[in-house]
Amino acid sequence: MNIKKKLIIMGICIVIVIAVLAANVIRKFQSDDGKNDGRDEEVKENVITIGEAYRLLSYLEYDKGDRESLKLEIVYTDDGMSGWYDRYVNAVYKMGLIEKTIETSPGKALTMGQCKTLIDRLITKNPLFQDVYASLSFDFINADADMTIPQFLELYNAVLDLIPYDERPVREEVLFILDREITEDGRDRIVAGNARYYYERAADYIKFYSDSYEKPAAALSGEEFLTRFVNKGIEALTCDSEIVYISGIYDGSITLHNVWIKEGKGSKVDAFINGIHKELKTQFKLSKDIEQVVGNITIENERITAISVKPDIIRGKVLMTGDDFIEIEGYGRIPLEENYRIYKLYGELAMERTNSILVGYDVTAFVVSGGKISAALIKESIKAENIRVLINTTGYKSIYHEKVELGGTSGFTVKAGDAETVYSADETLTVTPQDEILSEGRVIIEPVSEDGKIILLSVERSAGVPKYRGRIEIIRDNNGLIVVNELPLEEYLYAVIPSEMPTYYGLEPLKAQAVCARSYAYRHLLANSLSEYGAHVDDSVAYQVYNNIEENEDSILAVKDTYGKVVEYNGEVITAYYFSTSCGHTTSIEHVWANGTAVPYLSGRLLGVEEDSKDVLSGGGKGSLSVDLTKEENFRDFILNQSYDTYEKEFNWYRWYVTIDADDIKSNIDKKLSERYKANPELVKTLVSGSPLSSDAVYESIPVDTVGDIVDIFVKTRGTGGIAYELVIRGTERTIKVQTEYNIRVLLSPSNAVVYRQDGSGVDGLSLLPSAFFFIDYNIENDKLKSISISGGGYGHGVGMSQNGAKALADAGKRYEDIIKYFYRGTRLGFIYE
Repeated sequence: MNIKKKLIIMGICIVIVIAVLAANVIRKFQSDDGKNDGRDEEVKENVITIGEAYRLLSYLEYDKGDRESLKLEIVYTDDGMSGWYDRYVNAVYKMGLIEKTIETSPGKALTMGQCKTLIDRLITKNPLFQDVYASLSFDFINADADMTIPQFLELYNAVLDLIPYDERPVREEVLFILDREITEDGRDRIVAGNARYYYERAADYIKFYSDSYEKPAAALSGEEFLTRFVNKGIEALTCDSEIVYISGIYDGSITLHNVWIKEGKGSKVDAFINGIHKELKTQFKLSKDIEQVVGNITIENERITAISVKPDIIRGKVLMTGDDFIEIEGYGRIPLEENYRIYKLYGELAMERTNSILVGYDVTAFVVSGGKISAALIKESIKAENIRVLINTTGYKSIYHEKVELGGTSGFTVKAGDAETVYSADETLTVTPQDEILSEGRVIIEPVSEDGKIILLSVERSAGVPKYRGRIEIIRDNNGLIVVNELPLEEYLYAVIPSEMPTYYGLEPLKAQAVCARSYAYRHLLANSLSEYGAHVDDSVAYQVYNNIEENEDSILAVKDTYGKVVEYNGEVITAYYFSTSCGHTTSIEHVWANGTAVPYLSGRLLGVEEDSKDVLSGGGKGSLSVDLTKEENFRDFILNQSYDTYEKEFNWYRWYVTIDADDIKSNIDKKLSERYKANPELVKTLVSGSPLSSDAVYESIPVDTVGDIVDIFVKTRGTGGIAYELVIRGTERTIKVQTEYNIRVLLSPSNAVVYRQDGSGVDGLSLLPSAFFFIDYNIENDKLKSISISGGGYGHGVGMSQNGAKALADAGKRYEDIIKYFYRGTRLGFIYE
């Protein structure tokens, strides 16, 4: 062989080697992008992958939210197996259908034998599915054969058919596709005429249901989804807010209910449908122009074939809202139509949430049809001048009253239906749930004179029998009587201030309290969270304590001097949390409430007198303290060392300690643990593997009502300012991890012990630990825990403004504006009545 031929052969070999290396590099880049697609495995056309089968099966037990909240526990024998399907594989493992260790890539084809094993396990878990094989058109004899998508879909639908219709987690729906949107967290969603749906991994399986459909089966991107189906009806399987797969194009007529029609003219209709601006063409020219109305639109073949306008509108003060009704003054309770909509017409046109109909106001018009409310039209912004307060019984034990007895400081009127009766100041009214006076609906009691008050004789508060400004409403409920007090927001604050802060503290702290209380009330008023009772807030510690101590000149003056002023951050009124006493440091909102989102103005701060030192607090000649109180040694030193110069160091609750017997702790936990678990299962978890002190400890949310005898208790995690955020309680039967300061304070409540404050005075019978700013010492006898000694500081949750801190700042010469800026950093004062 001559030299020339050898060189040519060598060149060809080099090219081949380079090509192979390049192909491997390309494959490497394609798969090293974090996770491979999982559908990129070499499977035959129309063969279902293991991952896709797991995806479909997971919907039998988990919707999107439940699936994503599951702890990821599966383990792949090869990290390269990981892919888009991980959450679905994990869900199927949690369903008990597969093992925890995954040995076969879910991107591979599902065999008939693998499928049979899955379904057999499903039947073992739920005998409801035992007849699923009977109706199938195929068998599982050839266990090694790949399973086709049509075969699995036939099996899947056979499983669904065995579930009672009302209990099916996966439903068949017809959806009219309007548009797509990107959510705030960056997820793609399809907007349909009736709702919004996630469709990640949702497959177009129409070809398996239609001989004429030519598109291949595939998981669709948002752009592909919209290109194929916009302005069309589709037949789809859905699970809650997620499209599972698409089974067909719907060619029948679809009616979109209670659409806001901006304008209809000629052969065009400009409509606002489920939050989407849409211009649609009509099949025939409109007989007359229409605009600014609510109506039903029927669509077929991408054209409007019919419009039914709903012209009837009513308006009045909203007294109560429920899941299926709205009570309007003068009209009573009116049921809601199934496809009821809420439109905000002022400013930028928008659809609103179901709790946007604010009780106590008449800024909303209601479109009615067939005796039901079809839509609500919010025509102007709220001027939050009135507030509605749900009144508790004596001792704040319940919102339901067995009877209500009322009088007045002057004459008062009682209105029931169309009847109105005048009572003198010497007369009283008693109402029980059985009384005829309630047959017409709610009873409304109002004073005759402008300065008159209604006396609620059947309720006692710290100041005695309470008197109320504004009007009292009594509503009959299945559980008893509901009492609501409606009055101006400013007058409500008159009786909040003394109930939350001693009025002898002085005018500047009271003004700061007034601004915070107004901000807090305003936020809750707009949140409308008690609308099912016809209220915005209640009168207990669940919101702000109201009228437990009667209003006085100082509280009225503090409110009037700050009229309408609120705390704002970036132009928004904040929820201005406050509490009694700090330990010398406040904490961050996310370390107190499970759903608390970190915000700069509620981030916690050191309340040191020497404000120029932000990182270190002087120890008065005994050293210094790092502000990082999340470290156990720093926090312990801070609590024990009395020389640190903070604003509240002279207040009794600044430091406290209590010793609680182990038996009392066990008894308290046994009484309250189950209740705390049920309140939020994610905040009380049980150790299932590992040691409590190890980094590999695994905790799961499991129903629990006892830990047995107490072996050990320790703070696992501290938040800003040293607040106990996670507490581990180890018992003879199980170990639990408890989160949030409230749960911790409840389970360690010193109800049978005396809490000693720093002046030596004792307080007993507390239902909560004074605060979650504490550390624990242990008293051991004969190798058993006999008791624990808890040393702590402060009183209350520790977020926002410390009321005693406000007093100390005022005593140091600070004005109320300065106090607010001190506790809510980066905020400014705003005004709500402009």
